[in-house]
Formats: sequence, C-alpha cells, structure tokens
Amino acid sequence: MAAIPLTPDAVKCVKRTLVGRFPKDSSSHLSEALAAALGFNTNISLVNALNEGDGSDPDYQLLDERPFLTRLEQIAKRRMTSADRSLNFDYLRYPDPSPVVRTRSDGGRRVIYTKSVRKRAWRNAMVAVINEGIQRRLFSIKPGDNRWPGAVRDERGVSQSSVFEFDIDGIPAVGSVHDGGYDELSLHVALWPTQEGKRWVECVNAGFLAGDVWAAGWLERREGAWLQVTRQLTSSNFSCRKNRLASVAELSIEPRGYADRGSFKL
Repeated sequence: MAAIPLTPDAVKCVKRTLVGRFPKDSSSHLSEALAAALGFNTNISLVNALNEGDGSDPDYQLLDERPFLTRLEQIAKRRMTSADRSLNFDYLRYPDPSPVVRTRSDGGRRVIYTKSVRKRAWRNAMVAVINEGIQRRLFSIKPGDNRWPGAVRDERGVSQSSVFEFDIDGIPAVGSVHDGGYDELSLHVALWPTQEGKRWVECVNAGFLAGDVWAAGWLERREGAWLQVTRQLTSSNFSCRKNRLASVAELSIEPRGYADRGSFKL
C-alpha cells in the first residue's frame, strides 16, 4: 500500500503512473480500479468525494493493491498475470513532485498480529488514538505537521502535549499526543480510563493508573507513514485487564492513511 491526499491532482498523478504500468488496459478501466483501491465503489463516487473535499486540507487515503486488481480483473474481463499481481503502490515510479506517501517498511513485513491477542489489542488501541488525532486535525501523516495548541517548540526547545477524550465503538477513551522529534509522534491511549486518566495517560509506564487498558506507541512520518511496532510488548507500552483483552482485540479499526505496522526507530 501507499497513501495519497484525496485531491484531483494526486489521483491524476497515480492514474498517469498506472497507465504506464498497465499499458494494455483502457483508461476507464484503470479509473474504476483506482477508485476501488481508494475504497470507493465507483469512479463517480470517488469524483464526488474529490469535489466535496477540502482541497487545502485533504484527508489521506490508503491505496490498496488487492481491490485494485480484483476490480480491474472484473471489468477488463481478463486474468491478472504474475506481473500484474506484483503491483506495489509504494514502489511505482511517480512523476516528481510526487504526492504519494510510502507506508511499507522492512520491519513491517515481520509483524503478524494474528498470532497474539495482546498485539492485536495494542494495535487496535493505537490505531484508534491515531485516527482520532487525525480526524480532529491535531496532526496529519505529513512530516512536521503538528497542529495542537502547544505543539510548536518554544525558545528552549520545549513543546506541550495534547490530551483529548473520545470513544471507540462506545468504549470511553483518553488519548495524548506529543512531538517525539525527528517527525515522529508519541501517542498514548487509555480505554475505560480512571478518574485520573487524563492526568496519567501521557506518562511513561502509566499502566492501570490511566485505565483498564493503556497503550503507547510511535507514529513514523519522515521515511513514510506507519505505526512503529516493537518486537515485544512490555509494561512500558501496554497493559490490559484480563476481562478487557478479548473485546479490544476484536475491534475492527482501519488506519486513516498510514500503515498499522512498520519498522521501529530508536
């Protein structure tokens, strides 16, 4: 996958690149397949979304190879070749300047959430708090795009974090975001927060002082856009009451324009 802002220029850039990648397919077929890659049922629905969107501050959307190839196979009425199936939006040769944000990393290939209930729960909590921050326009996946009050570092190089309340499918939550330097964001979240959850959530090793579930992680934005995943979960980045684990692990949450797994930066 990769991500692009939902703007006409960005979509045109990807479309021009796909014409070169799939020279035997018609332009209309590629438009429909590209719409599917961006999560739309038809190209018309994509065009309507582009017309209705805020071009000055657009949302970012993931480009998914699987629905692209499935839709192209359906409307072109041909089988995809092995060369077709090797499509990778991250590594296409886009014209400069490119609006495409890379979401793949070497470390991401090694992350498998299906083998661990705890990792799935951590992943869901982190994706939820990142999504909420993006939706509130506290930040975006672009490097350095921090917008919350106090995000700009003062003359001493100090910045403030932002703490906010929200919910995940009816689950009460408290999140925090802080500038981690090097274009990374440090994010914490507490589900079923304690009465002092807003005070504790942003603290290192807050654990159950913040809530029944507490998770911490980093959002990469310089080399691409992805949730950084450590090899092991410890008390420094995840704590969860046993009676809450299954319900959090079973949540269905998709990232808004970034990958839910990627290399961990030291």
